[in-house]
Amino acid sequence: MKNKIVLTEQDMINTYDARQQEQCGLYHTYIKIKEENPSFGYKKIAKLLNQSYGKTRWWHAKKHIPVPIQTANWLKEKGLIPLTIEDSRVQLISKILGATFGDGGIFGNLNGIFLSSSELEAVKEFGEDLKTIFGSEIESNSRIIEAGGYGHSWCYQNTNRNVIRLFQALGAPIGRKSQIEFKIPEWIFINEKIADSFFSSFLGGELGTPTIHKNNNQLTSLDIGLQTTINSRENKINFLSQIQKYLNSKNIRTGSISISYPKKYPDKCLLRLQISKDLDNFYNFVQMIRLTYCKYKQERLNNTLKDFINLKYHRYRDVLFNTKNKETTLRVLNLTPHSLEIIKQQRKDV
Repeated sequence: MKNKIVLTEQDMINTYDARQQEQCGLYHTYIKIKEENPSFGYKKIAKLLNQSYGKTRWWHAKKHIPVPIQTANWLKEKGLIPLTIEDSRVQLISKILGATFGDGGIFGNLNGIFLSSSELEAVKEFGEDLKTIFGSEIESNSRIIEAGGYGHSWCYQNTNRNVIRLFQALGAPIGRKSQIEFKIPEWIFINEKIADSFFSSFLGGELGTPTIHKNNNQLTSLDIGLQTTINSRENKINFLSQIQKYLNSKNIRTGSISISYPKKYPDKCLLRLQISKDLDNFYNFVQMIRLTYCKYKQERLNNTLKDFINLKYHRYRDVLFNTKNKETTLRVLNLTPHSLEIIKQQRKDV
């Protein structure tokens, strides 16, 4: 059962400062003493705890309970503490968490969890997913604002501190992501569907989707790019390596992680994980990877795949006409027998 627990009450309490954690420890001790000794009054327990009467008096009246305990109780009422792998909401939670590593996040002052997008429907979906997890009452803490110089982007924000603390405890990045370290929680990889949900939203924000190159013979770049500070470079490289392993587990081939240093920002660097763009690999990527919170990128992938297949089809016909040899044609066009099968699926006249 231990390996199936995603989040405990103590995990959430640990997101607070040392003083708040200390108060939670005292409160839990107070509750334990009271349960084991029902006849003890708050004054006697205060002496045992070496605390003031006022503190245990309030606790006896169920008032002024430590803030982390209040948060934990709210989450317990929602059935989110303890949170286990079997909870039907875990995939949705993983999807939201993945978005916080991409175009979403939590403000550095913990005043809100958000998602920014050029698609209004994407931020609305983000809000609906939060509502599914926590209930309709969090709508009173939400808003969608229009942003951008020409009003071409939107940002969903929710200021409910209980929601924010849950995702903070689950490992969501806090503040400026280029300046902080990333760590994908281990529980993400326990279940393939949970991992798929996490990476679907992260890639929806961070994947660079290709089109047909202007020379009409290949795809433009298919990659994942991250800008980071020099100090966080190794951490972000490790993060991209985790993404690389995930893609490789789907039989999607990737290249090395490249590093470039923009002259304009001497304290930063740009990391890119390249994904192989040959027809077999691109086809497999589109079939195996689903993008969420970004409808236009998914549509671009699907449309580019169709265009790429048609391009390869016409070039195959032309080269085959000249060489009269299928093996030579495949070699010239960097195609495999499997590539030809992909083309045949789309074109009946191959």
